[in-house]
Amino acid sequence: MENTETIEAKERIINASIHLFSQKGFDAASVNEIAEQANVTKALIYYYFKSKEEILDYLVRSLLDNITSLAMDFIHTNIVQMISEGRLDILPDRLHFINEDARRHFSQNIDVYLNDMIDYALENKAVIRILILESLKSSKHHNDLFKIMRLITSSNDNIIFKTISEADKDFNYSVDMVFFQFFFISIPLFNFAAYYDDYKALSDISDEEMRSSFLRSFRLIAGSLVSGSDIFLAKSGMEVKQDL
Repeated sequence: MENTETIEAKERIINASIHLFSQKGFDAASVNEIAEQANVTKALIYYYFKSKEEILDYLVRSLLDNITSLAMDFIHTNIVQMISEGRLDILPDRLHFINEDARRHFSQNIDVYLNDMIDYALENKAVIRILILESLKSSKHHNDLFKIMRLITSSNDNIIFKTISEADKDFNYSVDMVFFQFFFISIPLFNFAAYYDDYKALSDISDEEMRSSFLRSFRLIAGSLVSGSDIFLAKSGMEVKQDL
C-alpha cells in the first residue's frame, strides 16, 4: 500500500509531465527534466511508469475516464430517467419529447452538463493542449485525440451507448451523429480549453464573458437541430430542419 509521501511523489511526476509536455511538446521533454522538475529520481519515475509513453497514455486514459463519468451522470439522471417516465422517446433520427416543456427541461439540463464539461476541460486544459499538439504531428500519439470517438460508437464496449440503448433499443450512433458530436461538440470544447488563456490575454475579457460567449455559440449550433419537441440526430432530420 502506497504511503502519503509516495502518492505525493507520483502526483509531482504527473504534474511535471503535464507541464513539460504542454510547454515543450512530448518528444522534446525528457525523463531527466521530468525528474528534476518533480524533485524525484528517474528510478522512481520508472517505478510508476515503464516509459515516457506510458505517462502520456495514463493522462489520456484519465481524461477519457473522467469525461465518460460526467457523461454517464447526465445520461442516468436525464436521458434514462426521462425515458422511464415516458417523457422521452428515442426514434432512429431524433429525440422525441412528449411536449415542449419536456424538451425545454432537457435543454436546460444540457446547459448544466455543458458547464460541468467546461469546468473539467478548463481544469485539464494542459492535457488537452498536449493532445492537440500531438495530433498535428506524425508520431505514435498522432491519433490520441481521436480516442474521444470511442465514446460515440455503437458498441457494447462503449458504456454510454450500452446504457442508452438498454433504455431505448432504437438508439444508435449514425454517421452524421458521430460527425456532429466530434467536430461540433468535442473539438470546439477542446479548442476552447486549449486556447483559453491565450485568447483571454489577447482579448482582455473576463472569465465570465468567455464562458458566456462559448455557451451562446454552443446553443446556436445545437439550436439548429431543434424543431418543436424534437432534437434531430441524423442526416434525414437535419435535412428536414433545413427545409423548415
